[in-house]
Amino acid sequence: MGNANKEVQVLERLFRSITEEGSPTKLSVGITDLFVRINVGTGEVALYGDDDEQIASTVVFAWVGTEGRPTKAMLHSLRETIALLEATGYWEYELFERPFSVALVDDAFETVEELFFRDDELVLATKPLLEGLDEELSSFLSKILSD
Repeated sequence: MGNANKEVQVLERLFRSITEEGSPTKLSVGITDLFVRINVGTGEVALYGDDDEQIASTVVFAWVGTEGRPTKAMLHSLRETIALLEATGYWEYELFERPFSVALVDDAFETVEELFFRDDELVLATKPLLEGLDEELSSFLSKILSD
């Protein structure tokens, strides 16, 4: 199992922890914004709700000791986790009110990158959800036009 896969599993457990029954981090009120903050020095990934209060955290040990800003590999693992959760219907959980967003923030809670957005009519999908779409559409159009 590769490091990236382990990171995604750790991140998935972090996100799922806020909705698990009996969990000390389970929220009882709905949220519209979920903020993700990565401390690159300690490897800590923390989730914050609408009121900017920490609701859950974990350490991704492969990220401990990294310097500077979150790396592309970190962002890729985070995006992959969010896409996996989207594919399993996790964001449909009643805790997540509409409109709902997930954003990566820095230490000052300034948005670094919008990772996910969902409204009743609109879903902002990240790249992992859209990978291969061009090929699928081309194949579909080819089949329709050839008939």
